Amino acid sequence: MSDLIGVEDPVKFLMWFFIVLMTVFFLFLVTQKPGKKRGIRHVGEKKASPLIFSTLLIGAIIIGGITALEVSSQNESGQFVRTAEEIEAIESLEHIGHENSHYLFGIDISHYQGEIKWHEVKGSDQPVEFVFIRSTMGKDGKDTHYHKNWDDAKEHDFVRGAYHYYRPNEDSTKQFQNFAETVSLVDGDFPPILDIEERSKFGDKKLREGVLNWLHLAEAKYGIKPVVYTGKHFYDTHLKGYIEDYPLWIAAYSGKGRVSDVNWTFHQFSETVKIPGIDTHVDGNSFNLSMDDLKSMCLGEQDHSKKYWKPYKIK
Repeated sequence: MSDLIGVEDPVKFLMWFFIVLMTVFFLFLVTQKPGKKRGIRHVGEKKASPLIFSTLLIGAIIIGGITALEVSSQNESGQFVRTAEEIEAIESLEHIGHENSHYLFGIDISHYQGEIKWHEVKGSDQPVEFVFIRSTMGKDGKDTHYHKNWDDAKEHDFVRGAYHYYRPNEDSTKQFQNFAETVSLVDGDFPPILDIEERSKFGDKKLREGVLNWLHLAEAKYGIKPVVYTGKHFYDTHLKGYIEDYPLWIAAYSGKGRVSDVNWTFHQFSETVKIPGIDTHVDGNSFNLSMDDLKSMCLGEQDHSKKYWKPYKIK
């Protein structure tokens, strides 16, 4: 509904709308001066009075009803019930956590998460199976926590992957060189990952050329097809039809229905997940296949069962 009327909270919008409407009617009534002689206009005003008062009464009832609904939506601690997005995230986590779940759960992190207590992450009631770790940004940016996070994730037996944040207005070859100088992948690690979220000031054609150049360079160096991360809207409007040969990690926070038309490998379904050992919220991600398939994506594996991550063959 909020998407339709263009406001963030339609309930509060309606409440304030009727309050303003009632105030205007009230001011209209109190500013009317009684005439000595009622002509046609005054008779019209008199007839209109019941309509005005009826409108005020209906407005008051609506405001009262909406207020009551909001009050009833509070729980015992005084907090409002969760939004649809939060419910979706919780339902997704509960579904992922089920022993027969189709999805595996993982997180992605950067220096924004600060110091992570990895033993607590490992002991989480919600099993974390894999971790994506930001390594580099643009042609010279480096995540200050990358090396520690990278080593700690390996020490605690997480399947780990390193991703590069792509800056669309910078040279793509220099960006890949920054990544390659920073990231050393070993058997059991995910393929390199490219994070694309911004438009290029040079246009979509140049953006796609740069992205594909980075992907080709990564594929040649690491011998495996990289993964591409992007948002659903960005994918639909800028990348769809150009990166279909690569595993897709897609971000969309309104449920699996949002990505039903996408052949995704990973789905970032929430950005507000809480995990023990991490002080901030983190992004929650689900993997579309089994643990065997997850491992088959990694370096050193020969059974790359899906065509989207078959090893690159140098001619």
